[in-house]
Amino acid sequence: MTATPCGLLLLSIVVLYFLHALWRLGASRNGSALACFAAAYLALAALLHARVDPAPASPLLLPFVYAYAWLGMAALMWAAAHMRVGRRTLSFPGQDTRLAALFASQLALHIGVLGLSPWLSQLPRAVYLLAPPLTMLVSYLAYRLLLLDMRGRAVCGASWPAWGALCLGAPLLMAGLKIWAVPLLLYLI
Repeated sequence: MTATPCGLLLLSIVVLYFLHALWRLGASRNGSALACFAAAYLALAALLHARVDPAPASPLLLPFVYAYAWLGMAALMWAAAHMRVGRRTLSFPGQDTRLAALFASQLALHIGVLGLSPWLSQLPRAVYLLAPPLTMLVSYLAYRLLLLDMRGRAVCGASWPAWGALCLGAPLLMAGLKIWAVPLLLYLI
């Protein structure tokens, strides 16, 4: 990214996404969520250390650029401890609705990207790996949409149709962004 207005906008998306994730985790005061977030950082740093070696500090710094991958790993760990699967809902009993929406939307995004990328010519995976700001926009949109579904419920949980729509919609949106937005951003940067 260069210091053009578009480059600065993309950089601000990365910073704001990371700050929002930290704020949501801190505001929830959920010890297991914080522990999962710390463990996910260590796991992602170890994975990047084993795969990427352009600079000694890159395994420590890359999780901040790929904050959605970090949050996705934390979501997987947190969901294993708190998620209850029912016939009608994916529920998180006794948990903060906003935190549950954040983690459930990350699970939907990651399952969708992993599951649908082979059928979409790897376009969602390309955006996931090569365009972090666009992935963060899709991730934040998924969080807000799932939060809308979860707010009206007596028990903290998401309906299967809403969560399934995110699993399908997020990678489709990412594929569309790869075709439409990436060339535009490359022109503007």
